[in-house]
Amino acid sequence: MKRLLLVASLCALGLGGCGTGSGGANLTSGIRGVVQAGPTCPVEQVGSPCPDRPLRSTVRAIGTGGHIAEAKTDDQGRFRMPLEPGTYIVSAAPVVGAMTPTPVTVEVKAGAYARVTLEADTGIR
Repeated sequence: MKRLLLVASLCALGLGGCGTGSGGANLTSGIRGVVQAGPTCPVEQVGSPCPDRPLRSTVRAIGTGGHIAEAKTDDQGRFRMPLEPGTYIVSAAPVVGAMTPTPVTVEVKAGAYARVTLEADTGIR
């Protein structure tokens, strides 16, 4: 039983470093943004707004040298991902009811968070 507890503890410690892959909370730079789907109405009319729908998804950033970070969106489709400065390709996992959001390339600068909007087309016309 002690051995099983030791193995489980070591696995938890090893997986605890996953996610941002960059130390996470200590960084003052990274990417923040939103994943959303639209259009959400077949015909948009003046005075009758038809806002994009936020999506729950997993967002992934891949940087030069293979650096990978992931974050989950909240109920409003928002995410925050602490990262080292550099260039990243940011994408979101496929979502039911919408096409896969188009990946974007983002430049993260020291001491700042780059803003990203990942748009998924619903196919409504």
